[in-house]
Formats: sequence, structure tokens, C-alpha cells
Amino acid sequence: MRGRKVWLIWGVLVVLGVVIWRGEVRRSNEISAMSVRETKRLLPAPIEEIGVVEIMVKGTLHRFERAANGKWFYHGIHDSSQPGHEHGIDDQQAETINTAMTGFGRMQGEQRIPLKGGNDEYGVTRPDIFVTVYRSAGAEPLASYAAGNVTPDGYGRYLLPVGGAEIVTVPEFHLTNLLGLIDAMKAMASTANPAAAPAATAAPATAAKDGAAGAGAGAGAAATDAAAKPAR
Repeated sequence: MRGRKVWLIWGVLVVLGVVIWRGEVRRSNEISAMSVRETKRLLPAPIEEIGVVEIMVKGTLHRFERAANGKWFYHGIHDSSQPGHEHGIDDQQAETINTAMTGFGRMQGEQRIPLKGGNDEYGVTRPDIFVTVYRSAGAEPLASYAAGNVTPDGYGRYLLPVGGAEIVTVPEFHLTNLLGLIDAMKAMASTANPAAAPAATAAPATAAKDGAAGAGAGAGAAATDAAAKPAR
């Protein structure tokens, strides 16, 4: 009788050991996968720590910013002559921006290509799309990216982190989503204020300035020179 109890106890211990071992293996795999994702993530910080994202499209600057309550809002297209002004938070707009920015924050680099001076076969020297991220309004840029051509298969895009010596490919949908976000903001603005929509669309923004927006425009100009030669 005692022998059966001993075997039963040993059986329970073995099963418990196997369960613990499998749990540790699964946990180790999850940590490893998370480490790989963090290593491949292109942004210098999690999107939750990013407070401003500027997207320049063909010379027009679009600025997205977090309010003090953490909600995103579209700062819009601004001329440098415009004075500072307050922005209301629209919950639908904030949710739309948050969804797009969450996806953007997950962007990972894939193929890496050494940057060659004087050769712009990837379209990063004079990009149509330029993205700058900041930790907060008024802060120095955390990183800037020149978006070049779409890859031959149509599923990726060449991206140059400004100051880097390598071009990386990223999934094209990340850039498509950002452009779609801008279109969505324009559509929401035209719905809310139809009379102001044409003026907002036509407003120049090559020198946009609102908080750190001026710094983003300056970074865009510097990036085109930096992209023309490898970093030393």
C-alpha cells in the first residue's frame, strides 16, 4: 500500500515537472520572439512613447500630435506665417489616427542594402515621402526616414534612415496606410467644414511651423543631402 502511494507521489511530481518545463520553454520562446521583434523594429522607441509624427508628401507637411490626455489629433497643413492655435480633440479622428500609428510603430526592417554615394537607383536621395518622429512637441527629432521607390515585386519600399549607411526595405502597406490616413483626415475636415476644405488643401506647407514642425521641415531638407552619400 505504501509502495503505491510512493509511486503515485512520484507520478504527480513527474507530471508537474513536465508542465513546468513546457511552460518555461513556451515563455522562453515568447521572450525570444519579442526580442527579435524589438531588434527588427525600425522606430527608435515604441509608438506609445512617440508624441509627434510628421509626414511630408511632395513638399506638403502633415503633422500628427498627441494631446496631454494621450489622444492623437491631426495638426493639419500649416503655413509658417500662421500663429500658434489650439486644436480640439475629435474622438473618431483620434481613434483613426491611433490605429494607423499603432501599425506604423510595428514597422520592421527586412532586407538591408549598403548606401552607395552618387547612385540613387532606390529613390531615397530626393524622396516624395519623408517621415520624422519626435518624442514630444518641441523636442529634437528622434529619427527621420526618406521613403524611396517601391520594390520590384510591389510589396515593399526602400527606406533610408537619415544618417544611416544602409537602405532597408519595409512592407509597402505601412507607407500606404500613412497616405491613407492623410486622405482620411482631409475627408473628415471637409465633412466638418466644407467651406474651409479647399483652402486647407491648397495651403502651402513647405515651411510649416507649429511647435516642432519647423524642425521637421529642416530635417527634410538636410536628409536629401545626407541620403546622397554614406554616413561616415
